[in-house]
Amino acid sequence: MKKRILLTTVILWLFILSAGIITGGSIFEGVVLTPLWSHALPDSVRQWPYGTIQSKFFAVVTPLYALLSLALLIASHWMAAQPRKWARVAGLFGLIVVIATFTFFFPILQKTEGAQGAGLSGEEITRLVNQFKTWHWGRWALLIGSWLAGLRALSLSEKLSAGDNAW
Repeated sequence: MKKRILLTTVILWLFILSAGIITGGSIFEGVVLTPLWSHALPDSVRQWPYGTIQSKFFAVVTPLYALLSLALLIASHWMAAQPRKWARVAGLFGLIVVIATFTFFFPILQKTEGAQGAGLSGEEITRLVNQFKTWHWGRWALLIGSWLAGLRALSLSEKLSAGDNAW
């Protein structure tokens, strides 16, 4: 029983750390990087010479966050009811973010920032970039929500394990 408590606590801590890192990276991307290549559409995309410079960071962090989101969902089965609920919310939000990233955000970045809008009209570039920027707010909400839910699960699990050993 103590091994399960330790394992779930380690997974929860690692998830919280990865959620914080990916959230910070996503905010940096939205506040610093995206305005650099999208400030004067469509020309700013066509003249952007650096490609998807954020991909090196997200290529490492996103799969780790996905793995820990899945691990947290699995480990939540061993948690008490109160932290289990929050751990499942955290893990589910995490998986939604990763799926949206690979199916929606990444393809837009590849077509615009990565390929300088090659083969796209000015209107298409503008539409895609505006979609990316608009929906990025939703991704931030889910990322922050997953991080906060993970913190809540951890705080409840610490109270339970310190108080009455309900695990």
